[in-house]
Amino acid sequence: MTKVAILGSENSHAWHFAAALSGKDGSRLYQDIELIGVYGDISREDGRKGNEEIAKVSSCPHFAGHYDDFLSEADAVMVTARHGDNHLKYAYKYIEKGIPVWIDKPITANEADAAALAALAKKHRAPICGGSSLVHTDEIKRLCAYVKENRADVLGGHVTAPVNLENDYGGFWFYSQHLVQMITAVFGIDVKSVTAKRENNSVRAVYRYEDFCVTAFFGTGYTASVYKSGYDAVSCNIHLGDDYFLPELNDFYQMIKTGRGVADFREFIAPVILIGATKRAFEENRETAVTIPEV
Repeated sequence: MTKVAILGSENSHAWHFAAALSGKDGSRLYQDIELIGVYGDISREDGRKGNEEIAKVSSCPHFAGHYDDFLSEADAVMVTARHGDNHLKYAYKYIEKGIPVWIDKPITANEADAAALAALAKKHRAPICGGSSLVHTDEIKRLCAYVKENRADVLGGHVTAPVNLENDYGGFWFYSQHLVQMITAVFGIDVKSVTAKRENNSVRAVYRYEDFCVTAFFGTGYTASVYKSGYDAVSCNIHLGDDYFLPELNDFYQMIKTGRGVADFREFIAPVILIGATKRAFEENRETAVTIPEV
């Protein structure tokens, strides 16, 4: 039996994961996984509320007082804290142990933490995965296959997603990985530069690759388009069902079973690097170069 802990109860994702792993009615999505507990920061109202919600929807046996309290018992952890600034801190000692760690979006809320997290996982051979649920949708998978098949003829693209610029969880960092990770999944991580402009509660950006550009609107709607030579294009509205979290949970489960996480650490942290570059671009009103560090 694999013992799993969830770190960060204030996130609705944590509520879904806890209910699936240890249902209120005694059900379990995976019979060989045991949820041993959850950590929520009870010094904050959202942490206290998160613990209450998890107690309502799951049979969680224990609510810890500190995120490191599961070190001696957990075989794997899920880091679901809403603020990305907490992700490296919560995950650090578990990664040092070399156990599987799943990390919610944003992977981190600054580029230095992302590089440090990837380097730590590489050093300790700890499997890690996580990020945005959007890349698991059928629509994004279809666009990924389309670009892979027609790469030489791709002229660009356009992607949109909601954003929340005014919040207690890192501002632009909080929700922007959904859009940015769709871009890196479909078009790749080799972005050369980004320009961006904030317009009230939205952001428009242009991501420049070697031979094409992808435009983005951080504001509303989940949509994605790929433009191809010959006046061809594929566009789609992206749909998240009620069970949107299950592919992510299955990624976590497969990582536990196989001992394998992401294959490419640079690809894993690329969305964080692009978010940081986008933020600087609209705050400083200048084109910003993008460099994804080696890991």
